[in-house]
Amino acid sequence: MPTRFGSYTIHDALGAGGMASVHLAEWHPPEGPPKRVALKRLFPNIAENPELVAMFIDEARLARYLKHPNIAQVYEFGRIAGTYYIAFEFVQGPTVHQLARQCDLHVGYIPIPIVLEIAIQLCDALHHAHNLCDEEDLPLGIVHRDVSPQNLIVSTAGFVKLIDFGLAKAKQSSVESHSGIIKGKLHYVAPEYLDGALDVRCDLWAVGVLMHELLTGRLLFDAPDNFAMVDRVRTMAIPPASRFRAEVTSGLDDIVFKALERNPGRRWQNAASLRAALAMHAKEYPPLTRSQLVTWVEWAFGEKKRAREDSGLSALHEIVKSEQVELIDEPDDAESALSRLPATSAAVMERRRESVAAMPVGEAMLRRHRESRAWLPWILALLVLGVVAVWLLVHFGVMPKPHF
Repeated sequence: MPTRFGSYTIHDALGAGGMASVHLAEWHPPEGPPKRVALKRLFPNIAENPELVAMFIDEARLARYLKHPNIAQVYEFGRIAGTYYIAFEFVQGPTVHQLARQCDLHVGYIPIPIVLEIAIQLCDALHHAHNLCDEEDLPLGIVHRDVSPQNLIVSTAGFVKLIDFGLAKAKQSSVESHSGIIKGKLHYVAPEYLDGALDVRCDLWAVGVLMHELLTGRLLFDAPDNFAMVDRVRTMAIPPASRFRAEVTSGLDDIVFKALERNPGRRWQNAASLRAALAMHAKEYPPLTRSQLVTWVEWAFGEKKRAREDSGLSALHEIVKSEQVELIDEPDDAESALSRLPATSAAVMERRRESVAAMPVGEAMLRRHRESRAWLPWILALLVLGVVAVWLLVHFGVMPKPHF
């Protein structure tokens, strides 16, 4: 049954971690209509630990600066009856982790335009977070530290939302970092962070790992235990995504490889430069609107049995070709955040908002995906003809019957 927590009505549990639980809740603000939120509440036993409470407060303090369409917004922070809480925007939609798993089971490869759109929007979120300043115009120096598929949601409005800044590190943090303690998922932790060095380029390494996995449909640094995984992050020869997927071009391989440079000095130096490279590569494909992204994701989750390996690309072809996909309106909070972006970023978001005239993906896109398998029907036909020819020769006595 729903329960009350101050001005919140608590509903279903959305998840829990080591420090807090998250529930779907209905918020009844003093002014305005009720609003659905994701309510994160610190566990009572954690409230007795001053350091962990300070981490939770740091998350809320940083979150008040994060106002961007690609980052889940924070509405309120406080304490009720001794319990600390943060009320976040409730983002409806699957995580990228759930999308990747669904595609692995029922769809096949995620189309490259979809992967590029997810990565571009993620870079927009990171660029905003990495360049934030406080009220005195001093850089906050935010590093997310937990960029991963589980912390990215493809919303039903077509925005890819970065969530959970609970592990984010900032220059002005009230909590000292302890040497040797790695925070974040080891699959996506940059090699220099394993040795104690941390800056925004660690987040860009995670973007590179994420892109490699979405392009290939497999974990990059999969290992039986954490020790083996750390060793692979440090030393494993990273294969190009094109080794597993023929239609990944050398240009896209280069972009991902630069994000995965183990020397951070040779990596992309900021999210804006990585985003620019991805946007340039995305021009090889027809423009993808947010409504088309949503329609494709909904199609993917409706699939229960994989028809063929390129079924996801074929579905995207039909969605882009269709002129009947309606643009989904932006939520009010995204509009207000958009108005606070620099003019160049606003222009980029404006182009995304527009309903682009539908245009076909073209047979070249599908042919590039299928050309590596185009010769298979001919080989099968030749084998069948060979078997029939041998049978006829034996049947009419031209060849002796083989003995086994």
